[in-house]
Amino acid sequence: MASTSTSLTTSVTMEDEFGIVYVVETAQQFWSELEDVLTLPKKIPTLQQLDAMLIRWLALCSTYHEQYLQSPLQLEHACGLLLDSELFAFHSERMCERLTETAQSNTNPHCQFMVYNVLLCFGRRRTDVFRSAKRWQPLIPLLMDHVLVEIDQDIEDEYFGHGGGPGAVVIEAKLRSLCVRLLYEMCRWQKLSVTELRVFDDTFIDYMFDLVEQTRHMQDESFNYSVIKFIVALNEQFMVASINEVAAANVQDSKNRVLRVLMRRLGSSRTFGENMIYMLNRAERSPDDLCMQLLVLKLIYLLFTTKGTSEYFYTNDLCVLVDVFLREVVDLDDDSESLRHTYLRVLHPLLTKTQLREVPYKRPQIKHSLESLVRNEVIRDINPTTRRLVERCLGGEWCVGLRKAEMQKTSPPASDGGGAVAYSRSHLGVPASSSTSAGKTLKASRSAEHLSNGGSAADARRGSETSLAGARAPTIPPKRKGTANSAHIDGLYADRNAMVGSYASSETGSEFAVATTTMRKEVGSRSHRREPPPAPPKRRKPPAIPVNKTVFTTIKSSSPLSNVHL
Repeated sequence: MASTSTSLTTSVTMEDEFGIVYVVETAQQFWSELEDVLTLPKKIPTLQQLDAMLIRWLALCSTYHEQYLQSPLQLEHACGLLLDSELFAFHSERMCERLTETAQSNTNPHCQFMVYNVLLCFGRRRTDVFRSAKRWQPLIPLLMDHVLVEIDQDIEDEYFGHGGGPGAVVIEAKLRSLCVRLLYEMCRWQKLSVTELRVFDDTFIDYMFDLVEQTRHMQDESFNYSVIKFIVALNEQFMVASINEVAAANVQDSKNRVLRVLMRRLGSSRTFGENMIYMLNRAERSPDDLCMQLLVLKLIYLLFTTKGTSEYFYTNDLCVLVDVFLREVVDLDDDSESLRHTYLRVLHPLLTKTQLREVPYKRPQIKHSLESLVRNEVIRDINPTTRRLVERCLGGEWCVGLRKAEMQKTSPPASDGGGAVAYSRSHLGVPASSSTSAGKTLKASRSAEHLSNGGSAADARRGSETSLAGARAPTIPPKRKGTANSAHIDGLYADRNAMVGSYASSETGSEFAVATTTMRKEVGSRSHRREPPPAPPKRRKPPAIPVNKTVFTTIKSSSPLSNVHL
């Protein structure tokens, strides 16, 4: 509702530059007035009329935002109405210029709050808004001034945690949080030169680290994370700006002010390191979080590879970081290959230059995850950079020692003569997988039975039979006379007896006696004892050969050779 008088003093009123006074009493009335302000006249408007529409919209929102734009969703919807209107559809460049001029000239914090919100929403729709250095250079000092404002932590925590209420302090808290987000977006999309980065001096960066520590107990962690994101984005700007310059001899002479300030306050910036790891752990797959992960990983890599800062993190935080790496390296899709490469680049110094070089935390899992990235190259393409980074990680001392330990566990223990005994047992029909020491004991006991002076042939035969029965070795079938293979089997028996006798002669008599007694006790304890085989039939002696001269008489036959005399 528009009026030209101010008769209602109990309601909040707003008067624009044309003398029109607005009295808004309900939320429905506010949104209705907001839509009417953005409606163009039927006639073609002039540029002055377009500028007046933007100013009227800013005045209406800055007056009633604490009543009707309290939530971020309501504020985003109001800015969306402006950006979707014909003002920005056909005159976006002129509107951005007017917003920049208003931010520099208008000192009303409520008006500045709405101007910065519109610029933030428009920049998220079109990234070229943040890439314009000409537009943002005059705004950077103003944004830094709002960040440097001291605010009572209890009041600020109440605002971020419970929504807050109207008041000068609350608007300053809103402005500070909003300006930090704008600085982050500006550093994220622009490429600042060394000259342009001089505005961020050591005092300002040191205050940003203090701000992280001061807001660590806030219920809403969004502001704390926003400050950390701005710091890591600023670190990226210093790293890119100093690429073409000669590397400094030490950190104190480094052009990177973020690293230099952090180097001086390692003991008083623990929250900064802890929250960086928490941000990596809670990151999602959104484009904003993917960019944040890249920026955080670059600063962590710089800390790991710089002398004096490699042990900045606590050991427990490093273990959490390893868990994050194990998850992200495997779960990232092919579209995020560059982020996976960054994780692999940071993983190598994480395992070789920090406390984890002495603390073996999940090394087998790390090795398995890295090997899975370059496995199955027959059915899928392996990125050459991925292969190179994986080989660098697996070439570290931690992995070389782990592989040696695995080889020692899997390799069988070496024993003297094991190969010859296994070969002889497999050649004679005994399984080669049986224990070598057991085979030596059985053969040695049998040979001792034969070589003992007081033992009879029957005892020797019984001892060998019980020894073979206790070993459960497969029995060799008896040879059959008159068959074609009898000569071959006789040769096998002769070779076996000769080998067993030669092997047993190298052992001591006491070992044979102990082995024989043990085997006899084991066989005697069984309830069913195998009957000994019957004795072989006695062979007939050949007839005696006369000593004198022997005369051979040929047998006559019908063959032509019968006439030949021997």
